[in-house]
Amino acid sequence: MKSRLRIIAVVCAFLFAPMAIAQQPPLLKKCQACHGKQLTGKKKSPSIVDFSYEELYASLTTDVPKKMKRIASKLTDKQKSEISAYIFNSEDSSERQPTHIF
Repeated sequence: MKSRLRIIAVVCAFLFAPMAIAQQPPLLKKCQACHGKQLTGKKKSPSIVDFSYEELYASLTTDVPKKMKRIASKLTDKQKSEISAYIFNSEDSSERQPTHIF
């Protein structure tokens, strides 16, 4: 019985994980305010569509640019991970390998 439940859990994870990533995080609007609607850059803020998941996550956690410190400090680790995964797995990054959410 336990092995059947494990199999069902694994199948569900593979089926529903892409849908969870595909939904735009509500806080992405904070990113779009400076980086543009398509996140391709705007005025003094660079494009972030070509960043790896690790670079995106680091820019919200350990290597936060000065302009982003106030916003990043208000996000939970889960929100930072969701935003990084969404941007990394967006349409513009279709050639990249998918990554996991921490």
